[in-house]
Amino acid sequence: MGVNCLALLIYALGLVFVFPAGAATPPSSVLPPISAISPSNFPVLELDQDGPNRLEIGARMGVLVDSSRALNLEQARAQTAAWQTITRQSPNFGFTQDNYWFRFQLHNRSTRVLPRFIELPIPFLDDVRLYHFVGNTLTTQYSLGDEQPFAQRAVRHRNFIMPVQLAPGDNAFYLRLSSTGTIEAPLRIWDPVQFHVASNDENLAQGAVIGILLIMVVYNLFVWVSTRDINYLYYICFVASYLMFHMTLTGYTFAYLWPNAVRWNSFAISTFAASSAVFTCLFTDSFLRLRRFSRPAFYTVRVMAIFSLVLFASTFVLPYAWTIRMAAAITLPITMTALFLGYWRWWRGARFARFYCLAWTVILIGIAVLNASKFGWVPINVWTENASQIGIVMMVILLSLTLADRINNDRTLRLNAQAVALGHARQARASQAALIQAKEEANHALEQRVLSRTNDLNATMEQLRLVNERLQLLSTTDSLTQIGNRAFFDGAALTELRRAERQRTAISIILLDIDHFKRINDTFGHPAGDACLRALANMLRPRIDRAGDILARYGGEEFVIALTGVELHGSVAVAEELRIATDRLRVEFDGKPLRFTASFGVVSVVPQTTLNLEELVAAADRALYDAKRNGRNCVRHTAIT
Repeated sequence: MGVNCLALLIYALGLVFVFPAGAATPPSSVLPPISAISPSNFPVLELDQDGPNRLEIGARMGVLVDSSRALNLEQARAQTAAWQTITRQSPNFGFTQDNYWFRFQLHNRSTRVLPRFIELPIPFLDDVRLYHFVGNTLTTQYSLGDEQPFAQRAVRHRNFIMPVQLAPGDNAFYLRLSSTGTIEAPLRIWDPVQFHVASNDENLAQGAVIGILLIMVVYNLFVWVSTRDINYLYYICFVASYLMFHMTLTGYTFAYLWPNAVRWNSFAISTFAASSAVFTCLFTDSFLRLRRFSRPAFYTVRVMAIFSLVLFASTFVLPYAWTIRMAAAITLPITMTALFLGYWRWWRGARFARFYCLAWTVILIGIAVLNASKFGWVPINVWTENASQIGIVMMVILLSLTLADRINNDRTLRLNAQAVALGHARQARASQAALIQAKEEANHALEQRVLSRTNDLNATMEQLRLVNERLQLLSTTDSLTQIGNRAFFDGAALTELRRAERQRTAISIILLDIDHFKRINDTFGHPAGDACLRALANMLRPRIDRAGDILARYGGEEFVIALTGVELHGSVAVAEELRIATDRLRVEFDGKPLRFTASFGVVSVVPQTTLNLEELVAAADRALYDAKRNGRNCVRHTAIT
């Protein structure tokens, strides 16, 4: 039980706005015979107590288009010449502002009254009115629609179900439909028992689809909490939006979540369709990394996202007839753009895009199979009727695998970079061991020849002194930036701290940290991060040039500066100058300019005998944390009394 092919084409060709299987017409071999058309062109379908249990009326009805939207029942019955046969394959008339009247006749060949359900499986029609005539007597009438509370329905079901009692002989039916969306009338006549059996089966299938989508939302929500990867958040919002769209379109939300919220239910479809479009654009942009890959593609997807966001907001104020048409218009270009960009990225070497492309391809195949079954190109069975739902489930699962695959790909790149770094470290340790071994061998040789070769001993000792100085320099110099390392800073800063204590002069510590340094590494790679560190060190070195001042790389992306004889206001001014210089710094990497900012923490003190270097650095670190917390790219200070 679902919507027909046109609604599927309108909504599902976009960003997986896939409806459940549409109302399909069974092969002619299983349809009951149609009696001769009466002179008034009134189609007649025959049935009796032996069957059929389900009868598809399809296009075998008369139709009257009410452009004035003012005809009542008696006027419609009197318009004999205006009634026409339906020549299209199914009674689907798309978006229209007209009212439509349909008429058909059921001939009960048995001698007793037959209870039957008339089902209109389109949950989103505004006004549905059914009139049942036996002869010229109106025996039953219904007034339904999604603009009326759910509790007023004759049968509690997400579709419009209208029980009738078919009298022996001819039973004439008139159906009036009015909607701001599409007009569709794929009517079915059911035996009540068989209807409930089929309804239970359909609810089970729909529950499986909804359950799978809900599980994927919850599972990936846990993954997002642990990884904080924005792609997972976009994926979760997309699947949740589609889930609500699917449930609203099929009538489950109106039946079970908001049965009395008639106003909200009247435009919820377009709201969730627009939100699905928004998060599809955001997911496509972020996952495929379009900003770095192609600026035209990036701006194209961003424009689509902005339009979808505006459409989302508009659904709350503009008429549904406008917003649903705009949603239908934007879905196809978004879908085609997302699919094209995925294959383009894969073709250009991005292996992580392969599951992404497969996901979009699967859903389009599902839509194609479903539509082929509607046109009779493939056999109608449980697989073809539910091809779109199978496609959406496969798509959601494949997109989840896509995210996991990209994380694994990024992890592999990081591990390779770490392996290279470890290799360099092992080479450095081997060189140091070789130098130590050379020193030991030289000492041993000197001990053996000390008495006979005093001059050679002196020369060798001089060489050893130079080697030791080189080792000392290597142990206190950061190999990447060629400035002092943390060990150098700890020793030099402790000396200056004790001197300031003796002389009762101020000493200041400036601790600075590059903002969002991990993002630079993740986006451009670790070589880009190393280039930024070297550029920052080269900018700082000539500015920290007074005797007694100390500059060192404190670790990672942190640098530390010690200023002797400078009080708090002076050190804050120095930090502000360095912050501005950092903000203006441009780093050329692979032909592209990189920019970054830094946050500064400053502390200044005239030291007492109880103050140690660790406390001074900890105070500067607290000020740095305060700068990070207050927006980054700023200077914060503190004082220790």
